[in-house]
Order: sequence, then C-alpha cells, then structure tokens
Amino acid sequence: MMCFGLAALLAIIAISCLSKKAWAVKPTSEEIAMAKNWIMDNLAPEAPVLPFSFKYGDHFSADLLKTWKVEQRQQKLDENRTEHILTFTDPNTGLEVRAEAIAYNDFPAVEWVLYFKNTGISDTPILENILPLDIRMSVSDSKPILHYSKGALCCIDDFAPVERTLEPEVRVHLQPGGGRSSSEVMPFFNIESGSQGVVLGTGWTGEWAANFLVKKFDQKKAATFSRDEENNLQLQAGMALTHLKLHPAEEIRTPRILLLFWQGQRIKGNNMLRRFILAHHRPKPNGKPLTLPIILGSWGGTAAVDHLKNIQRIIEHDLPIECYWIDAEWFGQGSWWNQPGNWQVKNDLYPQGFKPISNLLHQAGRQFLLWFEPQRVCQGTPWYEFKERADYSPVYGGVGGGWLLELGNGEDSYKQWKTGGWPFPHEDSRWIICESRRSQMNEGELLFNIGNSEARRFLTDFISAKIDEFGLDWYREDANIAPLEYWRHADKPDRQGITEIRYVEGLYALWDELLQRHPHLMIDNCASGGRRIDFESISRSTALHRTDWARDSIHAQCHSYGLFYWAPLHMAGRGAVLKKGNEYEIRSVMTAGLMTQLWELADKETPTRSGHDSEMGQEARRLLEQYLSIQKFYYGDYYPLTPYSQDNNVWIAWQFDQPEDGEGMVQAFRREESVYESARFNLKGLEPDARYIVKNMDVHGSKEMTGGELMEDGLIVDILDRPGAVIVTYKKVKQLEY
Repeated sequence: MMCFGLAALLAIIAISCLSKKAWAVKPTSEEIAMAKNWIMDNLAPEAPVLPFSFKYGDHFSADLLKTWKVEQRQQKLDENRTEHILTFTDPNTGLEVRAEAIAYNDFPAVEWVLYFKNTGISDTPILENILPLDIRMSVSDSKPILHYSKGALCCIDDFAPVERTLEPEVRVHLQPGGGRSSSEVMPFFNIESGSQGVVLGTGWTGEWAANFLVKKFDQKKAATFSRDEENNLQLQAGMALTHLKLHPAEEIRTPRILLLFWQGQRIKGNNMLRRFILAHHRPKPNGKPLTLPIILGSWGGTAAVDHLKNIQRIIEHDLPIECYWIDAEWFGQGSWWNQPGNWQVKNDLYPQGFKPISNLLHQAGRQFLLWFEPQRVCQGTPWYEFKERADYSPVYGGVGGGWLLELGNGEDSYKQWKTGGWPFPHEDSRWIICESRRSQMNEGELLFNIGNSEARRFLTDFISAKIDEFGLDWYREDANIAPLEYWRHADKPDRQGITEIRYVEGLYALWDELLQRHPHLMIDNCASGGRRIDFESISRSTALHRTDWARDSIHAQCHSYGLFYWAPLHMAGRGAVLKKGNEYEIRSVMTAGLMTQLWELADKETPTRSGHDSEMGQEARRLLEQYLSIQKFYYGDYYPLTPYSQDNNVWIAWQFDQPEDGEGMVQAFRREESVYESARFNLKGLEPDARYIVKNMDVHGSKEMTGGELMEDGLIVDILDRPGAVIVTYKKVKQLEY
C-alpha cells in the first residue's frame, strides 16, 4: 500500500516511507576487514568450526576433519583477489575434501566451492547432506529479517520482493523446485540484523536448497556480527539432495557460495552485490565488460526476406538498434514446441540459411542473436535416435548415463501434454507450481544429457559449428522443461545427486568451451524466461528474456522492481513499439538493455502516406537516443522510491545513482487509475551540500537543487497522463577550482 497524503484536487503524494539518509555504497575499511577476518577465522586448519558440513559413512564432518591430514596454501590471483585453498584427506579411504575460496580487497566478499575427490582404490562410503554453507552467526536482533525475491513464476509475481521475520526456533526452508535455479525463488538473500547484515548468493544452476534458523547455540561455535549477543542465526545452503558414493578417481563439486558483509542500511548490501557482480562476475565478450544492447525481436517462423527488410529499414533510418533477434520456429518441420531435436533450417523460410542476415547486420556494425533449445529432445526428431547411445563411463555410473535421460513415471501433473495446459486458472497457486516444474511439453520428451562427456562434446561441436555457419554473436539457449525428475530417475540408490552434479558441471563446461572458442560470443540464458539466474550462471550469461509473462507495462514494472535488487544485467523480454505516445510502455521495459518493435510490425493496418515512414523513423530514433542517454544509470546503485505494488491506482518509482560521477536518474510511473497528478520522492545517496542540475527529459529547461533538498524535502514529479511515465535526471554541478 502506498503512503498517500490527501491534499486538494491536485494532490501530492509524499512518498517518504524509506529513510532519507544518504547511503555511501563504497565499502568501508571496516567492512573489508570483516570479510578478511571471517575467512581467516573460518577457513583455516585451526578453525573450531568450518563453514561447511557433510556426513561421511556414519560420521559427521565436524568430528572427522579433526583427524584428517590438512594442508593450506594461498596465492594472489590479481590485485583484488587472493585464493585460499584448504585440503583435508582421509588417511583410511583416501577421500580428499578441498575448499577453494577467494577473498577480495575491493569488496567485503568471500566466495568458495568444495570439491570431493576419491584418491583411493575402492568406492568411498556414502557421502550425504553435503552443505558447502553451514554456519552460525550471532545476531544483534532476536528476530533478524530475511529479504529475497520470488523466482520467474510466469505471472505478475515474478521477482516480487519478499520480507520475512525469522522467528526463533522456526526454520525457513527455500528451494527453487524442478531443478532450474530461479524458477520459484531467487538464489540471493539479504539477512538484516539491526544496522548490519550479510548477503548470501548460491551458485548452482540446479536444485539448490537453503535453510535459515534463529536459535540459541553454543557461542563459541558462532561466527559473528556482534559477539556479545546470545541469539544465533544458522545459515545452510547446498544441493537439495546428496547421498552418493564416489568411485576411484572420481571428483565432484558443490554449489558456489558467496557471503558479502555490509553495515548501515539494508539497501547498501544489495547495491554492493550489484557492484560486486559487475566488477567480478560480468561476462566479457572480447575481453570487454558486457553492456546490453538495444534489440529488435522477431519470430523465427518469419521468412528471411522479411527479416532482411526489417534490418534494411533499421539501417535506412539510422536507428541505434544494435542487435537483431530471431526466436524459435526457424527449424524442423512443424511448430517450434515439438521440433527440438531436429535442427535442420527450414529451407522454405531461409533458402540461403542465415548468412545473408548476419552478413547484412555485420556490415552495418550490428549483432545477430538466434534461439536454440538443445536440451529438450522430442519424439520423431533425428536426435531422438541418440536414445540408443549409452556411452557408459566407469566414473559416471548412473542408470541413465547415456546421451538422453528418461523421465520415468514422474508426476502426471507436471506433464503439460496430458492436459494441453494446466487444469487450474492462472491465479491458482497450483498453476504456478505445475508451470515452474513442467517436466514435459510433449509426450515422450527426453533430456539431452550434457553430464555425459561424449554427448556434451557432440553438442559443443554442434553449437560451435552453427555459431560459425550462421554468423552468430549471441547464442540464445532456452530450457523449457524442468530437469529434476530426469536427474532423480537416472540415479541409483547409492548415487543420488550424481546425475544433477554432472549435468550442472556439464552446463558450465559447455558454456565455458563455447566462450573460449568464440571470444566475441554472448550467451542469452533463457529457461521459460528467467529460471536459471544464479551466482554461477550470471558470470557466463545474461537473461535477455527474464519472464514468459511480460504481458503489460505493470507486469514489467513489477518484475524490474524486484529483480533490480539482485541482478544488474537483464532485460524485460517485452518488445516496446517505437512510436510517439508509447513512452509509458517503452519506459516500463527499460533496463540495462532494451527490447523494441518497429512501428510497422505493430501498425500494419495504419494507412501509409507520403513521408509517414520517414516521420516514424525520426520518432523511433529520438526515443532510442533518449534511452541511450540514460542507459548507463542502470549499471549504478538502485534505490526503490515507493513500496512495491501491483495495483493500477498507484505510482511506482525508483532511482539509479552513480555517485562516482555525481549523476543519476529517477523513473516514475503513474498508473492508469491513479488520481494523483504529482508525487514527492526523497532521493538517496546524494551529497547534501552539493548542487545538482535537475531535468525532466520531457520538459524544456532545468532547475538547480542541493543534495540535501532532494533527499530531505524531496523531488516533486508531475505526471498528467494516465498512464504516464517520467524520467528525471540529475547531475552534480562541478565546483570551480581556484
């Protein structure tokens, strides 16, 4: 609910629900020291309790590791990163447990991953309940607050922010469901305890799980925010299921864990996470940090001649559209959803393949993106014959260790072909569960097993060849079925979790190899929308289509509001039509990149008159240049200025700030049924005594205000249109030096 203050007919909304204090986002030396001290205290041979746990045979790691051989070493990776490696070896069975951690000099962050390797000559005892994160932190609050966002549910709730008070002795358990890492819950969390906290990130593009529990523990066993408190918060994260033995020479890895410490306001933790991701986990095509493009989206079932006309129109009007996107249905012999596994280009649509398209784009300095879904294999396609390829490996050892994984009996409710949809209305929570855990779109579908090394080598070579043959700059990989039931069905009772581990490792190996072979390549990570966004995947890829439910502008605004907290790089996946009067929709889908539609694609019934196309082109160019002038701000610090709301009778707004450059912007949206024509927003993160030039992008002229005025008194924004959207920029006035 918005905080409304009724005045006269032209009411002003005084939106000051959030603190007006200026928040410095740059990490302090104290915060950096917190992270460094944490790694020295917890990832050391003499640490009383290590930050991970597992059960091995009948014994728990807390007891076992004290008796194992231990080695420690560290190496400086670069000026900002130091690697710490701690290795334990069981003298009896030869199991080696290796923790590889990275500490940072420029952020109060530490990340690590565990490796388990059987160096013995026989199978190990059962390894189970492997938790790469299992720590206790004393908290200054008896009821700390857990902040996170929902996943890509395929509804307006996608990425909606969630705030939960952690009640004593009440365990909060979260996992994504279905084996895609952000399908129902995002794998990022901010735990707030008074004026300090920690951000947790889980890097596992599979079925992770996390537990949060406040209770009284032995104080000597707790890491700390404040060592004088008695209440402790237990944080646990890892794969949802591990119960397996390892064969000789076999090695597995765990999810990657990130802890980022902060002091002050909770939003500082989120903004340091955004900065950390951009600094250290951002894709770098050709060695340069990725900036998302302006994209024109088109359907793969469209003839090449029409694509070429679209591209030619972009060139003729000199539109700053940087990438041309061709989606599904360019392949096979029918509709896109039952043809994965037949990757033959439709000759009737593309008689010369894709090279004429990519050549024209590259000659004009633009990029080409093409859709694939290689991991879903449909009946009747050439790849379905791979079902007969077993290629068992002594280290793999799963029941379904071949090229294709079968579903087994599974849950009928997750097989979409049985109902032609789901037997619930979209508003029903059961619809969302079925949609996010969908195991089959068509009867008999199989999962391409990228955990099998031979199958992965084939797939890597196949995709790599298509990148060259088609002239691709972006490889768009979709994944429309949830893999969890396939993984579980393939596991033997004493190898539970191995298929998932090999599959996730295989996904990273596939992407890494493609990026190595094609240094210019960028990967669009789609999974029925943004269902594979996690700490590992974002280092290699970006979600250009974050949701399959980008139905209207309010949906886009809500999705952005929640996802901006955690992921700086993503796009709405909704193409806004480039025409005058459509600013509300265009601005609603603006993120670090922008999806667009050309005017004639949306206005086919509009009579063409002399000069019409030229006028539309000029207007489209104006709108795109306006976006380009503020695009950089989406890579800055994010501050929501209103509460989250799905209602159609409110305003919603946020601010992006770049304090190093002394500039930023406010985006405000007046929804269609709001009666308020003005709103007041208290800005964040500014210098109180500095002076700023403030400008509404739709109005001539500007005004000058101090940072203190903008933060304390607030910025008044007028929007007369219903619905309407305004962008206000500000820039610090440079002081003359004498």
